[in-house]
Amino acid sequence: MELRFHHRPDDPWSHLLLQMLPRLVAVYDVSLRCITVPLAPREHFPRPDLVASHAIRDAHDLARHCELDFTSNGQPPPEALTALASRRLLAAEHDAPSYLALARRLGDALFAGDAAGVKALCEGAVPESEANAALEAHQQRQLESGHYNSAMIALGDNWYWGVDRLTHLEHDLLAAGRRRPDASVGLLRRRPWDVAAGRDAGTETKQALPLEIDFFCSFRSPYAYLAAERCFELQRRYPVRIIPRLILPMKMAGFTIPAIKAAYFRADPAREALRHGMRFGNFCDPYGTGLERAMALVEPAREAGRLEPYLLSVMQGIWADGIDTATEAGLRQLVERAGLEWTALRHHLADESWRDWAAGNRAELEQLGQYAAPTYRLGDWVTWGQDRLWMIEREIKALLECPPASRGDRKAA
Repeated sequence: MELRFHHRPDDPWSHLLLQMLPRLVAVYDVSLRCITVPLAPREHFPRPDLVASHAIRDAHDLARHCELDFTSNGQPPPEALTALASRRLLAAEHDAPSYLALARRLGDALFAGDAAGVKALCEGAVPESEANAALEAHQQRQLESGHYNSAMIALGDNWYWGVDRLTHLEHDLLAAGRRRPDASVGLLRRRPWDVAAGRDAGTETKQALPLEIDFFCSFRSPYAYLAAERCFELQRRYPVRIIPRLILPMKMAGFTIPAIKAAYFRADPAREALRHGMRFGNFCDPYGTGLERAMALVEPAREAGRLEPYLLSVMQGIWADGIDTATEAGLRQLVERAGLEWTALRHHLADESWRDWAAGNRAELEQLGQYAAPTYRLGDWVTWGQDRLWMIEREIKALLECPPASRGDRKAA
């Protein structure tokens, strides 16, 4: 059974994932093929500058919380050094252990801004003209196989991104009977939270309670749907207040979503939904009128004190119940399920003032160095993705310097 690891040397998530692969092949009876890939085409990453800066921040966070190493000067590696590292790695693809060892050393030097260190490791690099053709061929084969991103492991037709999807990969390898005798599963290990989350905790613990978390979300994001209920649940476990900040989805904000990316955004959330015990898959796309109607009722729902149930009802309706928010019957069902009166809200559908605050939310998201949902802001700390809710909880605990209150011990903030 062969795993294909698609690595880009200037991708922080690739650099973290490659650290786990020697452990993976020690635990599971699999072969590993390492494939060097370039940055995906622009249509897959409409804001590569924001992705690059966020990836560095996120890699620092993951290394702080997990048994991983990442040191960076805070800047994306220069293109010329990345190209040189790619050329050297192309020459090492015939032997996975050697490739991983070299990629680790090259990545350490690249992210530290050590140009001399990178160049010292690149003796024997593939010539530039040959390398460009090889990288293009690798990328084309990957696109034809069903994905576009780096930090990806492929097993047959299944794709696993970064360290965040190792759980799913291990599950599938276990199901295939690939665990080696006497090997312990569980590749990604977290550090104790009181050690890992202590970032300048001394002054930050003086913040006023409840702590506030801005939750930038979109009705059309499957990952926002997966995150929403667990995000709101934090209010019932800690002295925090979740502030939903709705944005228009990427497509309605002018970003394109290629078919290959859209397909992955259906398959990956489905297995994440299973992991979290959520229903998913009976999808009714609200793009256009349906989403505009749902957005028009956000502020009325907030004023009625029912914003949380309204958001959850609409997201579940879109992603699990197949309810069409463009129709009166569909939106009414979701409104009433949230405990709101349809007759009291329906006249707000003609009010387009929501466009102003939605545009303001997206502009603020841009200022935070992000462009997609779900994104969270807790004080001066920003992170993205439903995969980071466990990290948010650790940040909360670090600020409070206390374990979570058991449910029922205190009223929701």
